[in-house]
Amino acid sequence: MVGSGAGGIALSLLLARAGRSVTLLEIQPEIGGYLRRFTRCGVRFDTGYHFSGGCTNVMDQIMQVLGLDEARAADPIGNRIVLQKTGDDILIPPRSTFRGTEEVMCSHFKNDSAALHEIFDAVNSVWRDTPMRDLSDLTPPQMDISSYDIRTVRDFCASAGLGEAAAAAAGSFAMCHGSLPCEASMSFHARVGFAIFDDLARPVGGGDPIIAAFRRQAGRLGIDIRTGTTLLPFTETDSDGECHTARLSDGSCLDVDQVFFTIHPRTVGSLLPEKAVTPPLERRLRRLRESTSFFCAYYFLDDDAPVTPGLISYFSDNDLDAILRGGGPYSTGYLLGREPDAGGKMRSTVAAFRTMAPGTPAGAGNDRAARRTDSAYREFKERLSQEIADDLVRIAPELAGHLKVAESGTPLTCRDYDPPTGSAYGVRNVCGQSRLCGRLPVRNFFIAGHGALVPGVMGTMLTSFTVFRQAAGEELYRKVIRASGLC
Repeated sequence: MVGSGAGGIALSLLLARAGRSVTLLEIQPEIGGYLRRFTRCGVRFDTGYHFSGGCTNVMDQIMQVLGLDEARAADPIGNRIVLQKTGDDILIPPRSTFRGTEEVMCSHFKNDSAALHEIFDAVNSVWRDTPMRDLSDLTPPQMDISSYDIRTVRDFCASAGLGEAAAAAAGSFAMCHGSLPCEASMSFHARVGFAIFDDLARPVGGGDPIIAAFRRQAGRLGIDIRTGTTLLPFTETDSDGECHTARLSDGSCLDVDQVFFTIHPRTVGSLLPEKAVTPPLERRLRRLRESTSFFCAYYFLDDDAPVTPGLISYFSDNDLDAILRGGGPYSTGYLLGREPDAGGKMRSTVAAFRTMAPGTPAGAGNDRAARRTDSAYREFKERLSQEIADDLVRIAPELAGHLKVAESGTPLTCRDYDPPTGSAYGVRNVCGQSRLCGRLPVRNFFIAGHGALVPGVMGTMLTSFTVFRQAAGEELYRKVIRASGLC
């Protein structure tokens, strides 16, 4: 197993529960990818796993099958959507459910209610037909192409006659997959939309319980975790088109039956034997474009600050395509929360994540240590952190004077966590362009991760279930699901 983010964790556990001997390789010094958190002044902050949809259904099932029961707790949160350009301010309360969210939207955008009903019906239809959305259903998945797979989000909204502001509010969850509505298929967009609108929740402890529970399960199942280690490129396949010897960066070798990648496809391409990178595969890799990245800013709040835990989704413009291209209009997600610090005292915090192109700021360099002493880079971070705080105070004036910057990170910081690009959701979804998922040109190699089915942590884990099902076969897949007690 190569890569220890959400996808690598899920796939490692599935393989181990199926009786396989698993070695997990992670190039970083710690496992977890964007599930990881960091500490400032005794307070834990997220790097990437801020909230999720489907926490009380799909994610709950995933955690049960993987044996990560300690990571199942989640608190429902509300979502306040603020559109600066048109002055729209919509509050979706916690536990609104999918249809409740629809009613909130229709009540706010009365002139667009008919079009909104059409959009929400489409999202619901896509979700009902999504393979693997119910892990207790062991029917072999049907991967039929629907009309939603060949229409972009923008085209669908335009055909429904949805107004600019209503389209921005109803499509605001595009920030949770990072692909442009003018390019992304309606089906891909709808899958994350249903989960976010139906069941938005804040996992208790963020990614910490997942990583801790995984380590415990890995110990019980004999998973060999190796950090600070990666694969060296494979040189050639045997007569069966497979590779069975893996050379590692620490000088050791492994005999391998199958190799599973949950890392960026570009990196995978560089590890395959030269003859396996066929012209069609090379063209597919060249066509890949990145989803959005984020500038992240983290704040402490004074003890007397009035805080209601929840999400504020702020948009400087209603053009989601322009926002996701980066460099101009932007969106910022603000997650307000309360959590005990290392001493057990409840602390209020804000984690903010503003859309920004991967690789920003240009010219800051690849060396993390050098960036720390780069005055222009530090000034860039300080300026953006202040701008993000100023936006928040404008829409939540009660927080004025209560915010103190704890830390910040650019898309270059994201690249440190998730090489080689630092995009938040990996490869961008483009309508009509297939994503790398499943078996690779080397017969015993598979690629998962990067939310081929559904975006985000939940989608990345579901993709691992899908790839495991393909590699292990239906009989073994059913055995693992049934052994979990799910069905």
